Amino acid sequence: MSFRRNAQVSYLLVDRARDVCDAINGYIQRTESGEDWASFDKFTNAIDPVEEALFKLIAFTEDEKTLYLSNGNSIEDCVASAEHWATNREEIWSALDVLETREELTELFSELDISLREADRLEARNRDDGTFFEDIVGDIKDALKAFKRLPTAIRNVDANLDKLLTKIDTGSALPWLNVYIVKTGLLLQGTVNLSLRPAPIDNDTRNHLRSRAVWEAAEELAELLNSTTGEDKASIDKVRLTYEAFLRLLRNTTELSIPRSYVELMKQAGQVRRPFHAQAVALILLCRILVVEFEKERHHTADNALALEDACDEALKALKEVAAAVTELKIFDTLDLEDHAAYKALVVAKNQIKTCFATFGLDDSWSEKEQLIADAVKKDKERMEELNQRLATRPPLTIQERASQVKVSVTVYYQSDTAEDVAGEVTLEVESSARLRAVRWSVAGALDEQLSRPARRTGEFLSPDDKPCELNRSISEFTNAEDNVCALKLVVRV
Repeated sequence: MSFRRNAQVSYLLVDRARDVCDAINGYIQRTESGEDWASFDKFTNAIDPVEEALFKLIAFTEDEKTLYLSNGNSIEDCVASAEHWATNREEIWSALDVLETREELTELFSELDISLREADRLEARNRDDGTFFEDIVGDIKDALKAFKRLPTAIRNVDANLDKLLTKIDTGSALPWLNVYIVKTGLLLQGTVNLSLRPAPIDNDTRNHLRSRAVWEAAEELAELLNSTTGEDKASIDKVRLTYEAFLRLLRNTTELSIPRSYVELMKQAGQVRRPFHAQAVALILLCRILVVEFEKERHHTADNALALEDACDEALKALKEVAAAVTELKIFDTLDLEDHAAYKALVVAKNQIKTCFATFGLDDSWSEKEQLIADAVKKDKERMEELNQRLATRPPLTIQERASQVKVSVTVYYQSDTAEDVAGEVTLEVESSARLRAVRWSVAGALDEQLSRPARRTGEFLSPDDKPCELNRSISEFTNAEDNVCALKLVVRV
């Protein structure tokens, strides 16, 4: 008997079956050589439980020894493969339990110096689960090399799989958790390979398996498996319910929704300055046009949903890059605009949107839409040239004005219902007459999108002695007169 998975328990079963066989034969010889009724009782009592264990093994041995990784032709095949492994794993260990725990059999071992150590069983189980999971992870990693979407989610899932492998190998995962870890791995291994094959699934199913919703749910499940350390009912129920939710999501191939990144686009727009603002708005407008088309019945397909997600994701990525590229009003050489990394990010996003228009079958309208981008580039350049001229002719600060400038250092804290931590530090120069409300606005503009909006609306300044400050107070009230430096805290509730 040899399995490609559950190999260690197969060795234990063979060893234990030999032990039982040797013991029974020994008692039979004693019975045949005299009137040893005790030996007769022992070997006859052992026959039924031995047959029970062996018949249980025969029922699935032929099946299990041919099985390995998931190689199904549907989502249901992938789910069945994971459940099949878990069932067979339980059955084979149940057979070993019969051989090692039934009283009629343990009596056979009492005179044979046979050790039945639980630690050996646990080590064998961990080695089986770990070896099989390592094979699963290796196959997933190979398949993901051809998976060209969602790099962040894929990278996070990949990292979590490595952590789960370590968790099993070191024995820090509880036995019940091992089952969910391996089942999750088999699901991912089966579905990612299924999504990359040209057949037999349809495009809707293939695109569903490659969607952001599925892979972010996989990331959530893997992170939960990594963070779970207890075996109380609450921990087990949380893992079970999250796993079942992932199964429902995998099976639900009909729900087509607007990408989450689409809504984030408008939130990011306010962070983009010249010379990229008009181009950012144009990209958002094109995405809005695509969403309107997607909601029409003829365009509401899985292929289009995937293309729309890629377009909105790339547009959001570009907007974040251009927002980080220009964070203050300053002279910008528009002659080199096309060579700027932020401009190139916008071009990549534009091309992804163009691909989406083609997927929707809207190629004929693209030349008109592309003109929107060209007009936006022209507008950005013209407006930036105007700003450059004004900035270049602005008179320098007088000695008195420079003296009135205050260097403000603001440490930003974020608070939630469960945590408080430092988000970063913002340094800026303002007039000594500036009010805290104006300082808060400037600080908020330097923060990332998650903190910028709540900081601008509800951020609360604290003085060096941690007392709340009214927003209409002047920055000069908190400034060290010797060096014109001010240190404040800004607490942002999220």
